Amino acid sequence: MKNRHRIALAFALLLGCFSFSAWAQLPPLQTTTPSADPLQMTFYRQSVKRFIFSNNIPLSSLNPDEIVGLDLMHPLVGNSTTPCSYVVQNGVLEISSAAAPAESARYVGGASPYAVYEADVQSINSVAPIEVALDWAAPNDRAHLQVIAKYPAARDSIVLRLIKNGQTVREQVLFTGPAPAPPYKLRVQLGGINLAAFYTKNGQTTYLGRTQPEENFREVLDLRDRKMALGSTFNILTRLPTSARVVLGGAASYLSAGVGQADIRLITHRDGAPFIDNSRLWFTFSARGLGIGDSAQGIMSFDPSTSDFRMEGIVAFDHGDGLLRNDYASHLFYDDEAHVWRAWVCDFGGVAGREGRGASGLIVAESAHDPRRGLSVMRAAVLSNIAGQHEDPCGFYDADAKKWRLLTTDLNRFQARLFESNNWDGPYTPIAGPVAHNSTGTLIQKIGGKRYIFSGSSENAIFVYSYPELKELGKLKMDLPPFGPKGNARVWPNVFALPVGYPARYMALMMDRPNFPGVAGANWSYGALYLYSAYTDDITTPNYEFPAP
Repeated sequence: MKNRHRIALAFALLLGCFSFSAWAQLPPLQTTTPSADPLQMTFYRQSVKRFIFSNNIPLSSLNPDEIVGLDLMHPLVGNSTTPCSYVVQNGVLEISSAAAPAESARYVGGASPYAVYEADVQSINSVAPIEVALDWAAPNDRAHLQVIAKYPAARDSIVLRLIKNGQTVREQVLFTGPAPAPPYKLRVQLGGINLAAFYTKNGQTTYLGRTQPEENFREVLDLRDRKMALGSTFNILTRLPTSARVVLGGAASYLSAGVGQADIRLITHRDGAPFIDNSRLWFTFSARGLGIGDSAQGIMSFDPSTSDFRMEGIVAFDHGDGLLRNDYASHLFYDDEAHVWRAWVCDFGGVAGREGRGASGLIVAESAHDPRRGLSVMRAAVLSNIAGQHEDPCGFYDADAKKWRLLTTDLNRFQARLFESNNWDGPYTPIAGPVAHNSTGTLIQKIGGKRYIFSGSSENAIFVYSYPELKELGKLKMDLPPFGPKGNARVWPNVFALPVGYPARYMALMMDRPNFPGVAGANWSYGALYLYSAYTDDITTPNYEFPAP
């Protein structure tokens, strides 16, 4: 036993000497912030991902496998005098009519203005016309918004129907052609007062149609109105002829990244440092519908050591007019001194122009509640004290200048400009720019202890400028950029620095701009997520561009 202890002790001493010798061979740790020049780095693509009604956050569901007491959990709603027959069996909901036509709706859940809704249509059996609809009903059944699939129908099979006080006030064709053959999922993405319809079959999602901005339905059912939305319901409606049968696998509503992700912006602290929580970075992004005004402000996170992207939430904005608006393309930051969440945001919700873009194009928002998860609401106001009309805000508090600095794209000629103010919410004074190049996704970022300004453009390049002068320095290098020689190159750079412990010290998360298949005209349903890493000589130096929060 004593010999065994002596051997173990000798081995431990030897291992200690070996470990000391191994550490001694490593170069000494740096005591200054790593030197890095964004113009000398190349960003290498690591992964690409586009969420298409995936990675969703559930709001409500009708799941036949989990129903005990159908009429209590999912009651009939409305005033039907000839309701359909319903049976839950074999994991599905069977809806039928007997010797006479029938019509009724079943409650699924509440109604939200910025959610995706779906019905899982398993089979349809009828020789006479039949309708299966996603139905949103106002309190007291006084108004309905319905997206209807008609069978059998050779054309005009997917329609929008608006009903007010029992009368159809509008019926609009969304899709001309036969309705999809079951089984499939009918999906509708609400964007406040507009919508888009899709179906998913065999894992493939197909675009059906949409309402254009001028075709909105706010005069009939405006679910942005908190009072109206609170009592409204999402239902499954069926209109059946004699001896017809519909089988549903279920129905659901959820917060979703939609069919494209765009306008990606790092969530930061007030000094511009990345907000890191549980080893994850956080981003705002536009959860795309199909055009300006019908997307929503999404929140996502990911672990920089992987490509584990997660949809985390949706933010709506309360301007005190009773409506929850879908402003987006935000820079959301945590103000560590005021202990409150704040944001500069684009006025896509239309509050300043009452459904049209306002004078500045920007709003400011604030919340004591952490808005990164679930469905959150931020108190908001128009940023009216900045001249002109602007997009793509990016800002931070510059402790050296003792000023808030705000970078934007001036919509006069889509060029980057830099402003400053004593207060985060203005008034702002221009101090640099505009630059010579077309600008999108304007970004202020700290690289190697020095701040730079980045901007996408229409020129198949991401430009790098000096801060705060906005002097052109060069172009960002990428092995596989998120645009092709003939594609739309107006992306958001979204470059950021990371502390020690991750596989790279500098990364970028960008998007592309191809529209969803079948979407034509002046619509913006882009894009996919592109993750990049840049090589640096050292990744284990503990020093970092930003102090610990």
